Amino acid sequence: MYILFIEDEEALLATAVEQLESKGYVVYPVLNLAGALEVMLNPAMPVNLVIADYHLADGFGLDFVIKMKAQFPSCLYAIVSGCLTDANVRYLQAQGIPYYHKPLLYRKVVEDLRRGHLLEVPCPVVAEPVVEMPIVEGASPVSECAEVEEASVEASQALEPKKWFGLFCTKRAQS
Repeated sequence: MYILFIEDEEALLATAVEQLESKGYVVYPVLNLAGALEVMLNPAMPVNLVIADYHLADGFGLDFVIKMKAQFPSCLYAIVSGCLTDANVRYLQAQGIPYYHKPLLYRKVVEDLRRGHLLEVPCPVVAEPVVEMPIVEGASPVSECAEVEEASVEASQALEPKKWFGLFCTKRAQS
């Protein structure tokens, strides 16, 4: 999962990145909304989840999230803050945006969102390199390799094919 994390307090940002990366997430840490917009608009930096502080030096994370939600509806969004008012909370609830009070474990935000949504976030597709096998002189052709026990072949064919599930993928991997 690729996470854009917007936090203007460097120490909190470093803590969040450490917590999330320790769980295997890719995190794009930014200190302001200008940097966040650059990440969102960069096709080379896929984003599945945006976690934004409510109040930032250059604006409000909530305003940014509302704009991005309209532009990137398949992405998930969450707001974190230590100073949300009741009106802020009602607005977030009306918009369907989860919110979390600081201090918190940032990986809990991701886990909650994961449980709360049956995510069908596109998994990154990594092209496997094509490896050309050298022809070794004197090697036996495949047809001359050792015979495999027929019972072994039958047993392997009887096994259920395994489904591969990415972190948030629900589709079976294609061969």
